[in-house]
Amino acid sequence: MKTIGWVLGWAVPETWFAPLAEAAFPAARHSFFAAEPGWLDRLRSAGPFDLIVGHSLGAHLLLDHAPQTNAAKVALLAPVLRFPTEAGCGGRVALTQVKFLARWLRRDQPAALADFYARAGLDVPAELGANLPSATLQWGLEHLSTLAPAPVFPAHWTGWCGSADTLLDANTLHNLAPAIRIAPGATHHPATLFGELAREVA
Repeated sequence: MKTIGWVLGWAVPETWFAPLAEAAFPAARHSFFAAEPGWLDRLRSAGPFDLIVGHSLGAHLLLDHAPQTNAAKVALLAPVLRFPTEAGCGGRVALTQVKFLARWLRRDQPAALADFYARAGLDVPAELGANLPSATLQWGLEHLSTLAPAPVFPAHWTGWCGSADTLLDANTLHNLAPAIRIAPGATHHPATLFGELAREVA
């Protein structure tokens, strides 16, 4: 049985993501790691894994810590190099919008996340997002907006970005990092990219 370690995206609850992954890859044994401080230590302690998969912010974190993952095979779904459009790294969200979202989260987290989920095309129930730790969400936004991993993939790393992703420009990402392939019709929703990932799990 293959083992898969998943590093989740920003504001993506495990209780929402895990059933999607387990249904898509029922023959694998799964471990899930929230994108939060200490994620790398937990990932390394739980491994080794046959495959490590990062989604969105999870992909960003894996790229930023590639030498420390100790993983030969890594797949990145909807990988974020740097979120703000101004950075020229494939993000479709302006820095002013990222800062507005950070302020909105402090005022009204459920409403801010509901808006984000709608824009991203993620069908996350509002009550799940409302229970996410505020400090973790702010930490994630800071990483997405200020850190830019080098767009050079280690050997045996691969990735996909959907052509219909509303948060990321797949063509720009592919031009920056050819290992990021374009998934026609896929969105930022992880399940739309699982078909591409299935080849890595087979």
